Amino acid sequence: MQKVQYHLSLFNTLIPFLAKRDIDSLTEAALQKEYSIPQADLLILLGNSSLNVAEQAAIAYQKGLAKELMICGGIGHSTMFLEENIKRHPVYKNVWTGGRAEADMLKDIFVKHWDIEESSIIVENQSTNCGSNATEAYQVLEKLQRKPQTILLLQDPVLQRRSQASFEKVWQQQKNADVQFISFAAFVPLLKLKEGELTYMDGAHREFCGIDRLFSLLMGEIPRLWNNENGYGPKGKGFITAVEIPAEVEAAYEALIALYPEYIRV
Repeated sequence: MQKVQYHLSLFNTLIPFLAKRDIDSLTEAALQKEYSIPQADLLILLGNSSLNVAEQAAIAYQKGLAKELMICGGIGHSTMFLEENIKRHPVYKNVWTGGRAEADMLKDIFVKHWDIEESSIIVENQSTNCGSNATEAYQVLEKLQRKPQTILLLQDPVLQRRSQASFEKVWQQQKNADVQFISFAAFVPLLKLKEGELTYMDGAHREFCGIDRLFSLLMGEIPRLWNNENGYGPKGKGFITAVEIPAEVEAAYEALIALYPEYIRV
């Protein structure tokens, strides 16, 4: 049992780091406190498998936390999981899924079930990963002559930190480094021990993905964030801005490599 408790502590060290939150809640008060603004210029929902994330984006936009709304996402690794979650959902199951881009499915949910005008949603439906989310989003905004200075990002919580670093990289390349990106992980999928097994602390997070897939996502993220020849940072592949990884997070990841080698993805 002590061994499993140790594993739990390691995963719960990685998760809050990856699920980046620049504000403590998705509220006007939090934006005022941290950035002295009542709303962002643009809210971007990045396509992922979690309908929880989409719902929080819809609520934030309806509350006026952003002047404009954009949904990004083509067909990628999470698309089939999003389709499955939509088909299982008691309300959203009437949204057409087969072979469609994530952004198009999520837009339909917003229009049909959240009373958001279709004409008010900017759609980017060609991107296939975090990096192309940023590149394609920038190109769409350029074509529309939008120049947001504050951008609120909502993404799969495990990918939240890398997504922001990807957007920062693209905007820097376009000489727009002064844009302020604000990350808010819609939820933090912490784990607990139940009957000797690791499971979600909040049962509602099971909608996000199974535990095996969560482990795979977690184990794949830290190497991608490295700023060395093997990572995505400026000293490596150059896909993202430099991310400082705390020593305790690195140590937890190194311990997990030995414990869960089957989940390593690079």
